[in-house]
Amino acid sequence: MKDGVPNRDRVGIKFNTNADAIKHCKEMARDFRDNSLRDDQDLEILVVNELGREIYRQFVHGEPG
Repeated sequence: MKDGVPNRDRVGIKFNTNADAIKHCKEMARDFRDNSLRDDQDLEILVVNELGREIYRQFVHGEPG
């Protein structure tokens, strides 16, 4: 998110498997959680496949609500 607008990585990173992409997503979430000055409970990272379909969603600070 930037100024309340979702920010999509247009270039992206290509992974060999969905599992590799999900593992990277979890590592990114941990890095954001440990090193960010923000505690935005709605911050999430989505993994999409080459067709743009969501295959995984990771909340950075745990499930909202």
